[in-house]
Amino acid sequence: MSKEKSFLEKALDALASLKLTLFVFFTLAAASIIGTLLPQGTSTAEMQGQFSPTIISIIDQLGLNNLYHTSWFMVLLLLLCLNLLVCTLDRLPKTIKLLKRQEETFDSRKLSKFSYSASFTTGLSAEEARGLLHGAVADSFGPLHELKSEGAYCAVNEKGRWSRLMVYGVHASVLLVLLGALAGSRLGFEGFMNLPEGATSGEVIMTGGHSFIDLPFKVRCDKFEVSLYDTGAPKEYRSDLTIVEDGREVLKQSILVNDPLTYKGVTFYQASYGATLKDAEIELKERDSGKTITMTLPYQENRTIPGTDEQIRIAEYQENLMRFGPALGLVLGKVGQDANSGSYILVDHPEFHGNRVQNYQVRVLKTTKSHYTGLQVRRDPGVWLVYLGFILMLVGIGLTFYSSHNKIWACIEPGTSGTGALVSIAGRSSRNTPGFAESFEELSRRLTDQLKPEKMKEVQKKK
Repeated sequence: MSKEKSFLEKALDALASLKLTLFVFFTLAAASIIGTLLPQGTSTAEMQGQFSPTIISIIDQLGLNNLYHTSWFMVLLLLLCLNLLVCTLDRLPKTIKLLKRQEETFDSRKLSKFSYSASFTTGLSAEEARGLLHGAVADSFGPLHELKSEGAYCAVNEKGRWSRLMVYGVHASVLLVLLGALAGSRLGFEGFMNLPEGATSGEVIMTGGHSFIDLPFKVRCDKFEVSLYDTGAPKEYRSDLTIVEDGREVLKQSILVNDPLTYKGVTFYQASYGATLKDAEIELKERDSGKTITMTLPYQENRTIPGTDEQIRIAEYQENLMRFGPALGLVLGKVGQDANSGSYILVDHPEFHGNRVQNYQVRVLKTTKSHYTGLQVRRDPGVWLVYLGFILMLVGIGLTFYSSHNKIWACIEPGTSGTGALVSIAGRSSRNTPGFAESFEELSRRLTDQLKPEKMKEVQKKK
């Protein structure tokens, strides 16, 4: 009566199951296809014009727009790691035991059962045949090592025993890649930041735009340059960045596309650029008194209206507001208090009746713009594990497919007529059988030629 397995044994059997491997693998593959087709980091607002509300709800619930950071995707990766680890630990001891086992005895009757085998009858003595056999096999495969055998002389040549371990090197490489991906997803982050020229910030907007992260240092954009083709398309854009930590400038570097800056594991890539408002000159006309006031407002800075207790600020800038062109989002309030009124002012339509905030009719006289640089910000502590895993994978796959476990057996038995000898050889190969077959046939032809008595006489004459 078989003993019932414990819970741990059942769990290990489940983790080592091929069905689990296939399920996790194909689920990850399907999810990765979705993650490739659906742009990652797309917000719900951006998806509203592309998908139905039902599809958007499914995407939000499953986190498909930020797939590689979702908990369920991490669980699948962890399951695949455990599955691969348990399978490896289950099979590795058996492989090591097999490698340690050395063949000491051999039955010459087994030779005829191999796929590659050949026999030769020679009039040479057993001693003479043995010398020729050792030399021929050594030239084609390597030296022979004698085995214990009853009634015959037997020897073996073995190469590539270690090739059986290469599959575990591939297993280890996959584990490293998966662990690197897990480390990058859980301990790293990916986001972006838009820095106007001269601005300093340490705040990164996470992919998806739903959260922020503060860096332990700040980044300043000292200068931004863009060169264009004659068609107006961007040719090259460059940002001169300075890393500021604890009030000190610790690093200065210019970055280009595909030439990022990395500091303390955080990498800044040149991803995009655009124009933003620097300041605007406006004219405020008091509707009751007709009094006109001209002011220059820096972007997103409060300024007190001269002769009043009111302050005004450009809170927002739109490049093309509802297809009416650029617009300033002005807010107005009492000094020292939160703004309690706001309105959009059309820059290119100064006579528009809606260009007013409370008791002021507003006209935009001039706007000054400056460029901002769009930086993709990424921290991935697992990237070196991924690189190491891929290097190990390439080496492991190369050695797995271009190395093989080959064995050649050779036996010499007394001839049936009481004179001469019967020479038999056999072999097998774990892979690259066409190459092995060619070498085996070449060895057979050589032995057929050399085991003739007249050939032995020629050799003796030369000596």
